[in-house]
Amino acid sequence: MDQIASVLLSFPPSQDLRGNDEYNVAAKTHVKQLNQLKQNEPALLAAHAPQLLQHVDPAFNSISYAYLLNAIYYNDAQNAHLPDDLAECTAKFLLTFDARQIRYAGAPFSSILDVLKAGQTFPPSIAVELLASALLRLDPTGSILTSHHLPLVDQAYKTQNIHHILPLISKSIVFYPGMRGQTETRPLCDMRLPSSAFISIESGLTGRVTSSEVMEYDLVSGFCHLAQRDWASASAAFERVCTFPTRDQGCSAFMSKAYNKWILVNLLLAGRLRPMSALGSITQTVQRAFQALGRPYVAVAKAFEKGAAEGGAEQLKAEFEAGASFWTEERNDGLVREVLAHYQRHHILRLREVYSKIGLEDIRQLTHSAETGKPLDKASDVEALLRDMIGTGMLAGVVEKAPGAVEGDGQGHLTFLSEGEELSEAQFAAELEKSAQHIRDLAPIIKATNERLGTSRDYVKHLVKEQKKEKDGAAGLGYKDVLDIGFDSQIEDEDLMTGVQIA
Repeated sequence: MDQIASVLLSFPPSQDLRGNDEYNVAAKTHVKQLNQLKQNEPALLAAHAPQLLQHVDPAFNSISYAYLLNAIYYNDAQNAHLPDDLAECTAKFLLTFDARQIRYAGAPFSSILDVLKAGQTFPPSIAVELLASALLRLDPTGSILTSHHLPLVDQAYKTQNIHHILPLISKSIVFYPGMRGQTETRPLCDMRLPSSAFISIESGLTGRVTSSEVMEYDLVSGFCHLAQRDWASASAAFERVCTFPTRDQGCSAFMSKAYNKWILVNLLLAGRLRPMSALGSITQTVQRAFQALGRPYVAVAKAFEKGAAEGGAEQLKAEFEAGASFWTEERNDGLVREVLAHYQRHHILRLREVYSKIGLEDIRQLTHSAETGKPLDKASDVEALLRDMIGTGMLAGVVEKAPGAVEGDGQGHLTFLSEGEELSEAQFAAELEKSAQHIRDLAPIIKATNERLGTSRDYVKHLVKEQKKEKDGAAGLGYKDVLDIGFDSQIEDEDLMTGVQIA
């Protein structure tokens, strides 16, 4: 046991590893020793691992701690009687590990995450929180989609522990495992590396992801945002699924499901049917599939856009009731009900296009509820609705009353206020700094993306071809215009973004 302990505690060494090259050599040597120990003395390592956990610091000796936990979890002889404090040790490790060290212990680290994803050791609420925390600790930018993301998000959604993963699913994914053009020569420990350089299949921190898994991740993320009533984020997630590049240019089940939800969520977000062209470049095959499969949803959207005078509320109610079983089968019953509830709210917002001030009774007569197909019964109901809209930030306005009137009596009028928020000098400075920090955070991602694109064989061939055209005077466009117009139309989308296996 003493010999094992000496190996476990040998990294990081007592002397300061000042340079990345020194750190890299020492870390690789340590991992090699641990792998030899695991291979030559697996039973001995597993037998002493619970006791050794008490002498190894998860924050300081993170590589060794990961190997110890892995030895305990994957030792068949101990599965029947795991240590009582194993859950506590695992949680402490996932919340405090040294992210720099773990770049060298990808396989055991991923194995520990797999235990949590399988529902062992922790209840769902704690497992989801620990998994999300670990992934963001490993990569604070959240810019690469790993093989751990989808199981985590799916578990969070199914167990209604969504709030724990919001910081993770709010990140912008720009890298995928196995992407082409990875030419990074700096050591793993270099803290300036983009996440795609150390979270890789080779490092063991992720496995491969398929195209279906990428789409499903965005789809389930959209479901999570819907549950939080974050319509804008849900719309963006569904839009990514709708526009996902496919090798056969066809429409998958994920894409059609996302399109239908995209229609509904944009009624909640913007109060109107967004045209299919708003999705950007999608193939004619996909467009036809969306048109055919989305007809019931488009019918709801068109009814939503009609005002009370055009019978919009009654028509929207009728569309919902006529397709009651369909909405349930599609698992969109709750979302369509939300659309009905928002109908009157959005038509109240449209009144600002005509009025700067309007009486509550006038609002009652001009706008109807799609839930009943009729005006609200009393002006006091309108007042309650307006106050709710103002309280949630949906409506920029104020309910004004005459002297002697009391809140909730239905008297008075609504005055629309400016929708632009005026910021104080301090607030403006804070927003400016926030934007500047966001730009600084994007810098290494942009650098890595440019480097990858610059080493793409297809892109280089295209660039040489266009430069030759420009030199010969064959193209009547400037250099920048040629790149803007030509490249996207000539290179397959998969060649630019993946890595991702077609499935």
